[in-house]
Amino acid sequence: MDGTTNPPVSHGAADRPQPSATSSHWGPFELRQRVGRGGFGEVYRAWDPNLQREVGLKILLPRPYQATAPYDEILREARALAAVRHPNILPVYGVDRHDGRVGFWTDFIHGKTLASLVREQGPFGYRETALIGLDVSRALSAVHRAGLLHRDIKAENVMREEGGRILLMDFGLSALAGHHPDSAGTPRYMAPELLRGGSATVATDIYALGVLLFFLVTGHHPDQPPVSASPSQAPAHGADLDPEAPTADTLPAITGAPASSSVTRSILDHRPDLPDAFVRIVETAIHPDPSRRFASAGAMSSALAETLGGSGDGSVSLPAPPPGKRRFAWAPGLAIAAVVLALSAWLASAGHRHGRHGPAAEAAPAGLNDQFLQADALLKRYDIHKNVTDAAGILNGILAKDPNFALAQAALGRAYFLEYRTTRTPGLLDQARTACNRAIAIDSSLARPYATLAWIDATAGHNDLAEQDVDQALRLDPRSAEAYGAQAKVLDVEGRTAEAITAIQKAADLEPDYWGWPVQLGNLDFGAGKLQDAADAYRDAAQIAPDNAIVWLNLGLVALQLNQYSQAETDLEKSVRIQPGFSAYSTLSEVLGSEGKFEQAVDASKKALDFDPSNYLAWGNLAANYLQIPADRDRAIETYRKSIQLAEAARKETPQDPLLLGELGDYYASVGDGARSIPLLRQAVALAPEDPNVLFAAGDGYEILHHRSDAIPLIVHSIALGFHSNELEDAPELASLRASPSFQKALHAALAKH
Repeated sequence: MDGTTNPPVSHGAADRPQPSATSSHWGPFELRQRVGRGGFGEVYRAWDPNLQREVGLKILLPRPYQATAPYDEILREARALAAVRHPNILPVYGVDRHDGRVGFWTDFIHGKTLASLVREQGPFGYRETALIGLDVSRALSAVHRAGLLHRDIKAENVMREEGGRILLMDFGLSALAGHHPDSAGTPRYMAPELLRGGSATVATDIYALGVLLFFLVTGHHPDQPPVSASPSQAPAHGADLDPEAPTADTLPAITGAPASSSVTRSILDHRPDLPDAFVRIVETAIHPDPSRRFASAGAMSSALAETLGGSGDGSVSLPAPPPGKRRFAWAPGLAIAAVVLALSAWLASAGHRHGRHGPAAEAAPAGLNDQFLQADALLKRYDIHKNVTDAAGILNGILAKDPNFALAQAALGRAYFLEYRTTRTPGLLDQARTACNRAIAIDSSLARPYATLAWIDATAGHNDLAEQDVDQALRLDPRSAEAYGAQAKVLDVEGRTAEAITAIQKAADLEPDYWGWPVQLGNLDFGAGKLQDAADAYRDAAQIAPDNAIVWLNLGLVALQLNQYSQAETDLEKSVRIQPGFSAYSTLSEVLGSEGKFEQAVDASKKALDFDPSNYLAWGNLAANYLQIPADRDRAIETYRKSIQLAEAARKETPQDPLLLGELGDYYASVGDGARSIPLLRQAVALAPEDPNVLFAAGDGYEILHHRSDAIPLIVHSIALGFHSNELEDAPELASLRASPSFQKALHAALAKH
C-alpha cells in the first residue's frame, strides 16, 4: 500500500492524509491514518494487532453487489489475487468484512506512485520509463498467467518504493469492489473497444500499459494535445500533468466514448526526441485494433528488453500482423547473431580483461579501469565480508564519475546481491536487480548482469525468470564461468542435481583457479547427501584459498553431519580465527547442541547474533537451544516469536523461498500456532517437493503440531533424498517419532528403494 506523503489519487483538500473521521478501527485493525482515496475505496495506514506490524489496509466503498453477493464469492476472488506472486506485485495477505464493508490488507509501502513522481518531477526519460515498463509488463504477465486481468493499470496504481522497486498494485479490484467487470477502469487508460462496450481482455490491459508509458515520458495521455511550447521539449513540471482530468474515476455511459477519446495523438507530437524503437513499442501497445497490439505482456516485455539493450539499429520484436492485414512500414531489424558471436569471441579471448562497454564506448576517465579491477578482485574474495562493502563503495564512486560504465554497474549488482546473501538486509535484492538492469540498458552484450539476475531470481523463488536469465547469459557468452555457475544454482533449485553438477564442473574447467566453483560443487554434493564427495570438493577449495573462512566453515558442516564433533569444532574454530562471523558461530552452536552442551550452544548462538542480529535462523537456533534447558522454556517461546517476526520481514523480500517458508512454518508450530504454520508448510512443500531440507523442516513442523500422519512421509522422503540422519537423531522434539513403529517401517521401506 501507498506510504507516500501524498494520496495515490488526489481529489482535493478533503482527501489529504488524515485519520478516519468516523471510526478508529475496522474490525481488529487500528486505523492510524488515511493516506488515499479512489474510485474503489479508501487506503489506510493501519496496525495489525495479531502480527504486531503495520499494514496497508484498503476498505472498499459500499456497493449494492457487496450487500447481496455471498461473501464466499468475494473471498474466492481475493484468494485468486493472493495466489499471484511476483517481485513487482504488491501481495494480498488477507480479506475480511466488517461494518458492512469489505477490506483487504497488504504490506504498507514507503514510496510514491508514478503519478505523484510525474507531478513533482516532470516526465521520465525514455530509458527509465522502459525499465519501469519492463517491471510492470513482467508483473502483468504473472497476473495473466494466473488467469486474471488487472483492468485498471494507471500511474496511480504503480508505485516506486523507497529502495527503487516498482510495484503494480490493485489488480482485480473491480471484482472485489463489485464493479461490472468490463466497465471498470479509468477512461483515459481504457482501450477503444472497452469504451464501445466490449469486454476486458489481455489486449485491454496491454493498451493501458502502453498509455502508462506514453504518460511517463510526456506527462500527457494519448487523447491530450501537446503543450504550446516547443514540441521538441517535454512539458514543464506541473504542466497539464493531472492524470485523471477531466474524468478521474467516473465512467460515462458505455454507449458513447467521451469526447476526449476521439483523437489519439502520436507520442512524437509531444516528444519528437524519443528513439524509434521505444516509439514503436508504445504505439503498438496503444493501437486501436486489439489484434495489432502485442499478443501478450511477455511479448511486450521482450520488446522493451531489446530496446533497452540497443541492438545496433534499435530493432524490437513486434507482433506479426494478423492474416490479411498489412504490417506497418517500419524498418526491419538487422540480424544480431554475427554481432553476438563476435562479442562472445572477444570476451572469451579477453578472459578477465575488463573495460568500459556500451553504445558510446570511448575510453573511461583516467584510473577508472584500474579502480574497477580492484573492486572486481575484492568481489572474488567475498568470503571476507569487508571486501563486498568496500567493492560497492569503489563501484559507486566509479559510477558517480561515469554512469555509463556498464561493467561497473554489473559488478555493483553482484556486490549488492552478495551483501544481501550475507545480511538479508531488506531492499538489497531490489538494488541488485536495478543495477543489473542498468548495466543491460547500457550494454546488452554483457553476460555478467544476466548471470547475477539468475541468482537473484532463483533466490527469490522465480525460477522461470532465472532460467531466462541463464539462457540469455549463455547465448551472449558461452564461455562464461559465471553463467554456468548461475545455471548450476537454477538447476539445483529445480532438484536437477546431476545437471547442476555438470554445469558447475564446466565453470571450474573455464576458471580453475577460482575457489568458488569447488565450494559450489561441494554444496551440491552436500545437499545430495554425498558427504565424502563434498569434503573432497571443499578441500580442493582449501588448496586454492587456504585462508578462506567459508571453506573451513563448510568442512566443519560436513564433519558435523558425519558426527565427527571434535573435527567439526576444530574446523569451525579455524574459520572463526580467519574471520569471526555469524555463520561460523551459528554452526558451532549446532555442534555444541549435538554434543549436549546446551549452555555453550546458547553462548555460541548469542555470538552469532552479535554479527547478524536480524537473522531469523540465528534466533531460531537460539530458541532451539533454550528449549533444551528446562529453566529457559519461556525464553525459548519468546525467542521463537522474535525469529517469526524477522522471518516474516524476510518473506517480503523472497515470498517464494521454500526453505524460508518451511522454517517459518516450523517456528509457528513451535509456538503452537497451527493456523499460521500449516499453510506455510504446505506452500513450502509445494514449491520444493524434492528439497530434503524443506521436507525435513515441514515434517518437523507437522510433528510438533501432532500431525504425525503428515510428518512421517515428509521426513522419510527427506532422509531418502540425502538429508543427514544425525539431525533426525539429535532433535528432541522428534524422539517420539523416532520410536514410532510406523515411522521405522516407512523409513526402512524408503531406504530399501534407494
